[in-house]
Amino acid sequence: MVLSELEKKRLENIQKNQKLLQLLQLDSLKNEIEASATPKQQKRTRLTKKKAAVKNEPVAPTRRSRRIAGIKEAIENPEEYERQRAAEEEARLREQQQRRQRLIGDFNIAELLSGSSDGGDVEINTRALDLVKSLGDKISTGDFYDLIREKATGLDASLEQKRREFDNLRIYERFDPLDIKITEKRITSIAFHPAKEDRIVGAGDTDGNLGLWLVDDKSNEEAPLITILRQHGKNVSRVAFAPQSAVLTSSYDGSLRSLDLLKQVSKEVTYLSDPDTGAALGISHFEMVGDLIYMTTLSGEFYKYDTREPPKERLANRDLLRLHDKKIGGFDVNPNSAHQIATSSLDRSMRIWDLRKVGRSVYSEFERQRSPHLYGNYTSRLSISCVSWNQDNGLVANGYDDYIELFNYNGGDGTQPITEWSSDYQPPGKKKVEPPELPDNLVPFTKLKHNCQTGRWVSILKSTWQKNPADGVQKFIIANMNRGLDIYDQQGNIMAHLNENVGAVPAVSALHPTQNWAVGGSASGKVYLFE
Repeated sequence: MVLSELEKKRLENIQKNQKLLQLLQLDSLKNEIEASATPKQQKRTRLTKKKAAVKNEPVAPTRRSRRIAGIKEAIENPEEYERQRAAEEEARLREQQQRRQRLIGDFNIAELLSGSSDGGDVEINTRALDLVKSLGDKISTGDFYDLIREKATGLDASLEQKRREFDNLRIYERFDPLDIKITEKRITSIAFHPAKEDRIVGAGDTDGNLGLWLVDDKSNEEAPLITILRQHGKNVSRVAFAPQSAVLTSSYDGSLRSLDLLKQVSKEVTYLSDPDTGAALGISHFEMVGDLIYMTTLSGEFYKYDTREPPKERLANRDLLRLHDKKIGGFDVNPNSAHQIATSSLDRSMRIWDLRKVGRSVYSEFERQRSPHLYGNYTSRLSISCVSWNQDNGLVANGYDDYIELFNYNGGDGTQPITEWSSDYQPPGKKKVEPPELPDNLVPFTKLKHNCQTGRWVSILKSTWQKNPADGVQKFIIANMNRGLDIYDQQGNIMAHLNENVGAVPAVSALHPTQNWAVGGSASGKVYLFE
């Protein structure tokens, strides 16, 4: 077949294009275009948010090699490089020498931080120091009981013997403490019946309930025998067993009630109300002195009620004595002189009074107030929660400054015993002051570190003396925030740290009036008994 000139030219162009395609290696592109033109089955994919375009910019390197930098510097400036190396080595040797030397003088603990100079180590150390600082105020002497015992072994034979006796105390075993729920709500007061057999523990709670636990009852082996009664409408501030087979309870609702255990009758003994407004005066504490009942209020007053007389429908201003201008957290009566009382208050003071001499109040900011004679005053950094008086004229107080303060007024140091103080006596203080300035003349002979930071959900810790110890050893009990009970003698020596199987802080605590049995109540109404 003879091709025309036109066809020859066309064929020549085709051959050139094919060679060009081969040269450019575009055959694979052709295959991909043909493949993409063929329809494929679509796959289901999860809808994802389209990422915004990020503008790429040159980023400086996060690290720089000191070795590479050093090599470069050594090449470019060898003399300067050698000088820097010598200076760094000298500084390193000087730091090592300083670490081997003894520290002289006082330092802020932050100045003694060790570690590298980068921010991470310093931040970690700082957080650790903050934690240590926060724990510094949350320790108690009782936390170191085992160490104290080890160091003091053989120094005091009588104290060591008493400690061994307390070592033999064990948690009540018949029932699990979690099953001994004596009140509905948080326990606010607790007491032991004085009987040594057929024992009874009574406790009050924040809702006004009174719980009674018959400890030695054997009628039911499945559960403890507990009775809960609604005695009051508010917080039960105090529970006490009276000699006439009665349980006396006071409350923030202003009432003092008596529960007769034999007749099984509950009656109101008296009710405190404001003379001017008629509003209830919450009772913070009470003590029985023969036929008299002494009471203190949440607003700082004192009232004496004679049970042989009918209660007054409404108190008069003369019936109330002003002891503090703020809440009285606790008070106690000198067991050797019933006219002497000690009070502790939210106003940060502990005071001792003589009830035999009453006159116009000179220390109160309220007008037209009457007060007994003030023997003396002790001022704390924070509020004082309680004060308790023992048979040897010793007092113990504690509060939110995280200390237990012990006072001794039995005359053993050559001073006049408190039972001989006249009705106008005032012990000398650091300086002579005149009313209305309060004397700061009551001085504790020792202070014990004790964590009292209970917070909102745990009842206030209060130290309380054993009323009539059969062994003749004056001792007091206070709960430990590390879930235990601490017992001390009147010299401030710790005698016991009871924490066996205690699952919560037994914040409200008491010793049996005569026997060395201890009981504590928790925020959930549970009771821990050591016998």
